[in-house]
Amino acid sequence: MTLKLGNIFFITIMLLAMLMGCDRAQEMISDTTPEATAIDDTMPEMAMETIPVKFVLLIDYPEGGKDAYLAQVASIAETLQSPEEVVRIRSYDNQDPEMSPHRLVEYDFKSFLDAATYLNRPEIAAALADLPNHSTKVATYTFIQDVDYTYAKEEEGDWQIKYVYLIDYLLGGKQAYLEYAEDVSTVLIPPAQLKAIASYDNYYGGSPHRLVEFEFASQEDAAAYEALEEVIQTAEAQLEIQAGNWSQVLHKFELRSDYIKE
Repeated sequence: MTLKLGNIFFITIMLLAMLMGCDRAQEMISDTTPEATAIDDTMPEMAMETIPVKFVLLIDYPEGGKDAYLAQVASIAETLQSPEEVVRIRSYDNQDPEMSPHRLVEYDFKSFLDAATYLNRPEIAAALADLPNHSTKVATYTFIQDVDYTYAKEEEGDWQIKYVYLIDYLLGGKQAYLEYAEDVSTVLIPPAQLKAIASYDNYYGGSPHRLVEFEFASQEDAAAYEALEEVIQTAEAQLEIQAGNWSQVLHKFELRSDYIKE
């Protein structure tokens, strides 16, 4: 059966309807909007088929804590990892266990079609629909990689530390942000401590508008990177440029081995 790329929107809506039918009172946040199908119709199909997609879950553990969440993960991990459409699944813990979100889970796909096919599988839909029963808060976002953007770096490796920036543009702020990012890329990208950096746009255009990820081999490398004089100066200069143009939230995560597909 051939899936229309717009089905990813309807699949998510169906999942949300199932989630809202749960007896317990959980909080479910999604970035899907009614305008999503219009985005599908206007983008060239070939481009959509080749742009990498990242499906992101930000999770707060249930009342039983991390152990209760991991027990549920153990029961569904094989189901979620088996389909060929998903290229990679990575799971991370917040470095500050008291800070929300407690966990980041990322599903990587080569295209919208692969993502839609994966989410349309009955066993996947059922597993995701049950997730709020095993957490106190779940936020889901769909991002497309900004493959043409110069703010990128990728070295092969199993990087343990991920800094995640969730960025919202203010009125007219996207262009200011993109110009700023291009200007500082020559400073932020070259240091050896930084192993990978990637930028993503929110597929549905909602909040957060952009996801930017910095990856490091260890916490020591991450700390050394932050201590570099050029990085400190760039961060200080950003505050003035950022004001009135965009807002951002930083979360620091550490890779876990309990829920991974490579």
